[in-house]
Amino acid sequence: MSPSLCVFANFFIDNNERLQRMKDSFHSFKNINPDQWIINIRGSLKLKASQFLKKELGNKIKLYHFHSRQGWFFDTKKMIANIKSKYVFIWVEDHILINNLATFKNCILEMEKYKVDQLWYSFFTKEIKKRFSIVPPYKKGKFITISKIDDNASFQIYKRLKTYFYTISMISIMRRDYFIDVIHSSKPYLKRWPRHLPFDFEKRSTDKVFPIIWHALPKKELFASIDDDRGEKNYSLISRGIYKSSISRQNLKEMEFSSLKLKNRIKSIIPKIIIILLSSSMIYLRRLVYTINVFYNK
Repeated sequence: MSPSLCVFANFFIDNNERLQRMKDSFHSFKNINPDQWIINIRGSLKLKASQFLKKELGNKIKLYHFHSRQGWFFDTKKMIANIKSKYVFIWVEDHILINNLATFKNCILEMEKYKVDQLWYSFFTKEIKKRFSIVPPYKKGKFITISKIDDNASFQIYKRLKTYFYTISMISIMRRDYFIDVIHSSKPYLKRWPRHLPFDFEKRSTDKVFPIIWHALPKKELFASIDDDRGEKNYSLISRGIYKSSISRQNLKEMEFSSLKLKNRIKSIIPKIIIILLSSSMIYLRRLVYTINVFYNK
């Protein structure tokens, strides 16, 4: 039995390294044979990326090239009405399936069995496992462990960690209705990212988007990031020696985000103490600008 699944993506491909990673990610899980592929591709190499996916999938894929001034959420909302499958796999193009397809499918089938809202399919790090082990598991399946994340659980985790934490992540498989609710959520009210980026999809515990989240982690690692170690030594596939790349994560980010290169130059010039003093106020000023920008473009 196969799960009712839609592969959904709205990503940006503007260099050959990003394109190759997208291809490698695709080949790692394509044979799960989902019911739907709904993909929006932005960036200078969007046509090359689209040609590759069209050749691989033919009429199975519904392709878009939305890249409006209103931003990622605006464009995504135009796509989600076409999702008919029960579950949505949010495809992030630099994560690769390292487990087998049978385990991947069984994780989704257990999501249905236990009425899970979301399963995080990647970044299976020690920190993530430790975070969600702070509260007792609600249920344990053969392939996934389910947690009830409510105000009490959030408080218990915060009390142990002494900091906020994320409760909703891009690297998720979600119930269709739950996914749509996240897309339409206005939180965080004070935006953390520019409107053209997808990162405000991810919610912190302080955002309180839902009173209860039925959250799950796989018992064994499903996907892994190509180059992001997430603060854990030898986590990423490049660090493990499994994936070869001629470009470092830092150089790739500087290539894709010109502001990052400028920021790194400023950091090398300005004394660290001044940067620390300025950073806190600048964060809120920046978020205010992002928020006004979002409202302006509605």
